[in-house]
Amino acid sequence: MTRVLNTICCCALCVMMSCCAVPFGDRPPRGTVSFPADSLRSGDFVCRLGDGFFSDIFRKYSGGDERFSHIGIFHEEGGRSFVIHAEASELTGIGSVRMDSLSDFLDHAYDYDFYHVKNDTIRARIDSFASCYLKRNTPFDMAFDITSDSTLYCSELVAVSVNRAMGDSCYVPTHVILGKGGYRIDDILHSGVLEW
Repeated sequence: MTRVLNTICCCALCVMMSCCAVPFGDRPPRGTVSFPADSLRSGDFVCRLGDGFFSDIFRKYSGGDERFSHIGIFHEEGGRSFVIHAEASELTGIGSVRMDSLSDFLDHAYDYDFYHVKNDTIRARIDSFASCYLKRNTPFDMAFDITSDSTLYCSELVAVSVNRAMGDSCYVPTHVILGKGGYRIDDILHSGVLEW
């Protein structure tokens, strides 16, 4: 009897997990990496398609090709590679602008790519502004409200850092999240700031 119950429980768990999981076939195919990681400079961008519960939802809001779910800013310090990004816990929704090693940021990613910012001065300023938000421990923006930089979500962190670095509004919100304007990853990647 115990064996039968264990089998039934295992089968039920497998069915539940398969209902919650996003089938790999529904994800875009892994693309080629545009630039090698060792050519990255502080202020460049790093994108990934993660394996988290909400990654597929964020991917669908990222723009036209829906390749990525998350974006951050590369930062080199003491000869080590990091990514500054805004992330929240999938369980609590609590998070902040944080810095993780590049390898941790890309761990469990289905796809990723690196993007160079064209202008050296702008790149350095992007890195500086992102570092300021990190030092402030800026909370994650669960309201997706771009009217203030007191809280930030991932693409908002990048867009605001670039806008401040350039001294104008290079990025403007192009879609609606929770009834408000929002920044999409694709808009950042196709704005003209990057080398292609």
